[in-house]
Amino acid sequence: MSETPDAELEDRVIQWLDGRTDALSESLRELVDAPSGPHERDGQRACLELLVRRWRRIGFRTEILEAAAGLGHLVAHRPAEVPDAPKVLLLGHLDTVFDQSAGFVGMHRVGEWLAGPGVADMKGGLVVARAVVESLLVAGQAGAIDWTLLVTSDEEIGSPTSRSIVERTAAGRDLVLCFEPGRSGFAVVDGRAGVAAFSVAFHGRAAHAGVDPERGRNAIVAAAAFAVEVGSIADAGQGTLVSVGTISGGSKRNVVPELCRLELDARAQSAAEAERVVAAVQALASDVGARHEVRAEVRGGFHRPPWPRDPHGPHAHFAAVAKDLGMPLPAVTTGGGSDANLAASAGAPTLDGLGPVGFGMHSTEERIERHTLVERAKLIALALLRFRPQPHPEA
Repeated sequence: MSETPDAELEDRVIQWLDGRTDALSESLRELVDAPSGPHERDGQRACLELLVRRWRRIGFRTEILEAAAGLGHLVAHRPAEVPDAPKVLLLGHLDTVFDQSAGFVGMHRVGEWLAGPGVADMKGGLVVARAVVESLLVAGQAGAIDWTLLVTSDEEIGSPTSRSIVERTAAGRDLVLCFEPGRSGFAVVDGRAGVAAFSVAFHGRAAHAGVDPERGRNAIVAAAAFAVEVGSIADAGQGTLVSVGTISGGSKRNVVPELCRLELDARAQSAAEAERVVAAVQALASDVGARHEVRAEVRGGFHRPPWPRDPHGPHAHFAAVAKDLGMPLPAVTTGGGSDANLAASAGAPTLDGLGPVGFGMHSTEERIERHTLVERAKLIALALLRFRPQPHPEA
């Protein structure tokens, strides 16, 4: 996977990136100033247009793929200038967790921290990705790679309109780099749990609670029994988690409730566990429904497949480069999902958590270590200079 380093080339890359922390910080501020929460279509479009301009300036052909609900996804490509070049996908998203109504807006600096919506998750990663390509362009090496960039607009809501785009774009790539935030200790992510969302509804029968309650079938009581019992599906030893997130039902205090709905979150570390969880949720809902004489309805399932750690994956190559740079590069697996799950499921060697080191994601405490914008770019640029795809098994 690696070739002998070219010290002169690597020095050129490092020298160009050194001292660019301020420039990358300002580049990030521009992106953060375009609010792109889940319902902010105007801000998302502003982000898309800004990214289009930036990537065109460094030789990428760009296209916005229109999707349902006014969403759009950016695909960009810069072909290689040499034969048999590695095919690399840079993967990210521009949507953030909070709309402006949450009061969490704009980027500000606190000492050596940058704080604001998306600085870590994951506009900071988009800035790093471009810095990587630009540094190789300055060194005359960008043409040695066949580049594809994919930036989606719906990752934070489960990638409902971009899942198939991610899968087909990742298929056949020699390497997928996902720019979700780095973790404490400069760690990257080399495995993620599969993520499921279930909606479980119990349909009972309404009746007057004081006159003829025996005619009713209480959907809330059935749902409550299900909520208590569903935790037994979890398996801590396997890393399998099941959690009831919301429950709602009933219409009036004096009416036996005819409907109650629960929303579940589940995480699984393997395909086998994901299949078991789906079957167990359906079986338990059916059993509870029969016991309480109500009808159970289960919808949903795993929208992000498990991405198990691959001991032969790209982390070892990146860790070797990090060691030469005097950096640690531990790898972690996490219960959180990302589009890297989808890329890995398409069979592409994948590494995630390559954005700046972040903290407080999915909260109004979101922030990054400012200096890691440059440190991440150095690591990735040098790793790509040394990268050679592993031969396919049939070769």
